[in-house]
Amino acid sequence: MLSIVPIVGMGGVGKTALAQRVYNDAKVNSCFEKKAWVCVSDVFHVLDITKTILQSITRSSDDDKDLDKLQVKLKDSLARKKFLVVLDDIWNEKYEKWTALLKPLTWGLSGSKIIITTRNHNVASITRASPYHLRELSFDNCISLLAFHALGVTNFESHPTFEIIGKKIAERCKGLPLAAKMLGGVLRTKSNPNEWEDTLNNKIWDLPTVENDEVLPVLKLSYVHLPSYLKRCFAYCAVFPKDYEIERDELVLLWIAEGLLDGQKANENILKLGWKHFDELVSRSFLQQSSINASKFSMHDLLNDLAKSILGGTCFSSGEYQVASNEHDVSSLEKTRYASFIPSWFVTSKCLKPYQGMKALRSLILVRDGSSGDSFSISNKVLCDLLTNLKYLRVFLLCCCDLIEVPNCVGDVKYLRYLNFSYTNIERLPKSIGALCKLQALILRGCQKLSKLPQGITKLVSLRFLDIRDT
Repeated sequence: MLSIVPIVGMGGVGKTALAQRVYNDAKVNSCFEKKAWVCVSDVFHVLDITKTILQSITRSSDDDKDLDKLQVKLKDSLARKKFLVVLDDIWNEKYEKWTALLKPLTWGLSGSKIIITTRNHNVASITRASPYHLRELSFDNCISLLAFHALGVTNFESHPTFEIIGKKIAERCKGLPLAAKMLGGVLRTKSNPNEWEDTLNNKIWDLPTVENDEVLPVLKLSYVHLPSYLKRCFAYCAVFPKDYEIERDELVLLWIAEGLLDGQKANENILKLGWKHFDELVSRSFLQQSSINASKFSMHDLLNDLAKSILGGTCFSSGEYQVASNEHDVSSLEKTRYASFIPSWFVTSKCLKPYQGMKALRSLILVRDGSSGDSFSISNKVLCDLLTNLKYLRVFLLCCCDLIEVPNCVGDVKYLRYLNFSYTNIERLPKSIGALCKLQALILRGCQKLSKLPQGITKLVSLRFLDIRDT
């Protein structure tokens, strides 16, 4: 019989961390033949989730877009096998979608388990399983976690001058591990008790919060205490969809392309400078290492929300489902500087119409979301119609796409500094690439059908980073 374990708790309480501990535990792994992890987040798309589970179980990609066929394949892969599946951050309350997802999962051996994490009790109720309510940390444990991240110790015994104020700050964390980690990161750079007192008395604590978002003042306070050069780098991460995982060097190159590392020490290697900024954001818990792929990093959902609130109307992130159902104010789109689009399977001009109106857009990222990293389709014409409207674009990332030919019009986007066509089916690059005199980074990883690079690339004096690994 299939067993379902809903982990329910408020944002920042550690639901995903608990699920990760279980998922990666050696003793747990010995009990299951197959396992899969899916970051679900806001959109509960049965086909996408099914495909991600299938790819994890079979360790191979599958371009099938027929739900029935995918579910038959998943059923066959799980039949007479004991499996563990984690569905992280679910918001879906529709029972019919839940039951549709479960169909192939009922064929596993007795003892197979599905763990879900959610902030919403109604989500847990549709599973008809008894939820595990993850409670906040005890006050003593919260003090210990705060002290560890602030001082590298598990209590204040060796730092008595910080004990009283440290306990008052721990009370502000309300037992939330994420809050204790973030505040500890803030206090780690403050060696004077008076500085800790200033943190405790900051007016941000008095800002109103919505229900179940007690952690937000802590996150805002952590952001306020970042050095200005890190604030810019963190806020830029708002452009990524939730649960998006990225490698360190890829993010640093995006920062460089946007000029976020300019104005620092002129004689310092700019890539190494970016690594330092990245490592500092990780040490302060603004970025966290993936539990699935150690070379990649992501942001907690609440930090993604914070970054988006900082950029406000200058950042736009949407999937095809939202674009199709929402009308967008033209004047607000004209203010957009950073945008991402999460396509389904086939991208049309209608899907991208809001983006064509973003005349001042500087960064555009087109990627599949974290739960299904397989490919999508976009025609040469649709891509050209998009690019011809984005004259000031600095960053363009189009990955995991079956695009065969890059349109010539890409050479007209004169301000491009970063261009990424990784894991596409492109067979050649247009000669017009040679006209991109400001291009600093050209990323073509996994473009296995690419025969050769145009000669004009050698004349690009600004080009400093060329990545053709696995090509």
